Amino acid sequence: MKYILALRSTDDGMMYTRSAAARIARVSSELLLQCEQEGLLQTRVMTGGGRGYSEADIRQMAVIRRLRDDLELDLSTVDVVIHMRQQVIDLLSQIEEMEYNSDRREQQLLGEIIELRRQLSVEVEY
Repeated sequence: MKYILALRSTDDGMMYTRSAAARIARVSSELLLQCEQEGLLQTRVMTGGGRGYSEADIRQMAVIRRLRDDLELDLSTVDVVIHMRQQVIDLLSQIEEMEYNSDRREQQLLGEIIELRRQLSVEVEY
């Protein structure tokens, strides 16, 4: 049996119906609905007015499925884990940015030191 999985293509990529998204993520349509009700997923409006899920939503659903199946977490706990994971990702990004800025500032200061040393050596020669 063949299924039409993608209903619409948008700027964000393909959009999928609930049943198609459930098949791709290997979950039930009921679980998708529960995840919507818990605020873990949100359908998006597709061209033509229907509602669907993006590829990112389906990846998120796969994460939710693994947390439920592998760790036997309920949806409210899954929500906490996902939010904490996002906070860690955000913090790591901030650390990376701070390290980049610190390295850049260090290079600027080293350049200034080199320039000051050059100026001092020229003044000493006079």
